[in-house]
Amino acid sequence: MDILKRINRFYDTHRFGQPQIRIYHKRGKGKRMPRYLLKCGCCDEKLEICYSDDGLEIGGVNGAIDSLFCLLSRRVIN
Repeated sequence: MDILKRINRFYDTHRFGQPQIRIYHKRGKGKRMPRYLLKCGCCDEKLEICYSDDGLEIGGVNGAIDSLFCLLSRRVIN
């Protein structure tokens, strides 16, 4: 696999041969829920996961934690 070489990017490819995913956590403030931000190691793509006690939002899709967990577990297994 050819890895795109960009300035000011962190590449750690020795473990899996892929750029390392960068993970950030932010606490909730006011009306904003606490969230995780996942960023690609080689480009500007990102995914935001917001969570609370009763719900979860992944990339703008809201749902109950149980239903999203069930959906994701079926996707990973199949």
